[in-house]
Amino acid sequence: MNFKLISLNVGRPERYVTSKGELESAYRKKPVEEPVFLGFLNFTGDEQADKKNHGGVDQAVCLYPAQHYRYFEKEYNRNFAFPAFGENITVEGIDEHNTNIGDIFTIGEAEVQVTKPRKPCYIIARTHGIDDFPKKVQQSGCTGFYLKVLKEGYVQAGDDMRLKQPDSQGVTVADVNDVIFNDPHNILKIKRLLEVEAYPEKDKQSLKKRLR
Repeated sequence: MNFKLISLNVGRPERYVTSKGELESAYRKKPVEEPVFLGFLNFTGDEQADKKNHGGVDQAVCLYPAQHYRYFEKEYNRNFAFPAFGENITVEGIDEHNTNIGDIFTIGEAEVQVTKPRKPCYIIARTHGIDDFPKKVQQSGCTGFYLKVLKEGYVQAGDDMRLKQPDSQGVTVADVNDVIFNDPHNILKIKRLLEVEAYPEKDKQSLKKRLR
């Protein structure tokens, strides 16, 4: 299974003004055409402002499916240019329903593993001036997801993203979104997710509290 990386995007923290005041964030990333080195924590030239909630080994790369742009352009009757969702890589064809937590992919020289959905927060609303944006992203399931880097290497826009090894347990990103947003106290679903080795330990601990 192959997908196409159509935009590679990096950015460092900056302060910018929104209609509701100033923000300090690295959300407004810029596309890069040349090859960029992907290390275990991030792409060269990329950084997070809020390291408590963003970044780290399990959230080294944020991926957003390119086809979701068309959905939100229709929803809000406006254009969104890559990377309007603050993602590091914009990939055509991949989505939350055809991707498992734990799936391993190759991109360029690098190898990555899917870890968890991306949770929409207030920054997307503030940056675009759309108050209900996080809620719409959550309800639609068009969240995107995070990747862990298993092998470092250079990556470039235009590279194929190839499925190397699907996770045997078959828990999709969409399944996790369902537990987080729609069915938070379903014991069977929570237990199934806790069995997925690639799902981050911090998130597992949060789910275990629900079981108690």
